[in-house]
Amino acid sequence: MKQLFLTNLIISSIYVVTKTYFMLKAIIIFISGVLIGCIITDRINSKHATVSRHNNDSVATLLKFPLNATLYRFEINDGKMQKFNEWMKWHHDEYTEIIKTLEREKMYSECIFRDTINQPGVLYWLTIEGEGGANVNTSPLKIDSVHNQYMKEVIKKGSRSELKTAFFLIPDFLKQSIAEHQLNEK
Repeated sequence: MKQLFLTNLIISSIYVVTKTYFMLKAIIIFISGVLIGCIITDRINSKHATVSRHNNDSVATLLKFPLNATLYRFEINDGKMQKFNEWMKWHHDEYTEIIKTLEREKMYSECIFRDTINQPGVLYWLTIEGEGGANVNTSPLKIDSVHNQYMKEVIKKGSRSELKTAFFLIPDFLKQSIAEHQLNEK
């Protein structure tokens, strides 16, 4: 009996560590990508600086569209965890095409988190976007249609809640990069 308990404990521990590893890996890859992009953008912009990096007011005033950070909470439909995993794999597989859709939405970052310990059926969805972007539901793109189908199947209808943003901190070099991007938008 003690051996069976220890075996189950070890298997459970390996499962939790593996799930945590993959979630942390995805977060680390995302953050690394943002930082590398910011460093590259910062180096390019340092040659053609249009704004003082030390003047918050002039950086903020360059933003055509104010930035909003929003954290949403959703519940996964009962029995749809496998479909959720398929959906997340689809995001990874179609990353190059999906990233192209963010421009029309004025979406600068989008992250999905799942609580794997306390509430495994709960998603947290973080968005950082500019105002005035197109809604994903109005998209003519097939990739957005597939995304919407997954959402309808996976997310429990009526479970969406929006967490109130109490504080949003973004460094000047990111604001400057986004401001310059907004200036070049069509």
